[in-house]
Amino acid sequence: MAKESYNDLIFQLGDLARDRLPGKPNCPRSMDRVYRAEEAVVTRRDELAALEQEMNDEDAAYSDFLAVQDEEKAKQGVIVKKWKKAVDAIDGKVKELRKTLASRKADLRYAEDGLNKLEQKIADMELIGDAPAKIDVARTNLKKNRLQQMRLGRELEDLESRLSTALTPEPGQPGAAGILAHKRMLEMEDQAEERKLDHEHRMADIDQAIAAKEPQVQAAEDYLDQALFLLGEDVYAQRINDAQLAPFYPRLDRAQ
Repeated sequence: MAKESYNDLIFQLGDLARDRLPGKPNCPRSMDRVYRAEEAVVTRRDELAALEQEMNDEDAAYSDFLAVQDEEKAKQGVIVKKWKKAVDAIDGKVKELRKTLASRKADLRYAEDGLNKLEQKIADMELIGDAPAKIDVARTNLKKNRLQQMRLGRELEDLESRLSTALTPEPGQPGAAGILAHKRMLEMEDQAEERKLDHEHRMADIDQAIAAKEPQVQAAEDYLDQALFLLGEDVYAQRINDAQLAPFYPRLDRAQ
């Protein structure tokens, strides 16, 4: 018959002692380490579960958003189709304006991303104690980028205002209902694009947070295993008198 593993038996002894000895006068002090380790495991697991729930909630919210959009687009589409000639006429007039607006939106997103990266770069430079002159140059570039972003923002607001005005029919204008429905659908397209980007960024952030949390959970679980092992060693060393723990002692003697 093969010898039993000492490490396996010690761990089993510690695990059983965790259930048998709390509150008893012969409970080893190493039990406190087990309590702390268990608290850490529960905390890390709860944090991971909260992140996973956050991801599920975000995914569900995005699906709900798309469902609402699809429903409204179907209704507005019927109106647009009814007044197609009027809609085509106004759409031809604003085609270039919409193209410019889309380009400026892309420029602004790119500028915002560059600004965030530069701010992080400066924070890293300050953290590692980079040369003050280098940091000053980076801060000057940051100011320039912020001004550029503000100018793009104002230009975007102006373009949006012009497009909104162009898509707002005059009182009594033929096909006004269709033009307004088309305007609403364009607004929804913009909202969908913004919500999609926000959803993708949010999901990526949560996914990254989960990836960082999982090793913390594993580390906490490993520490709990170590704490139970050390408890088992203490129980074995003291040969604590307990009906369910005592049978382990001769088995451990033989395993050694």
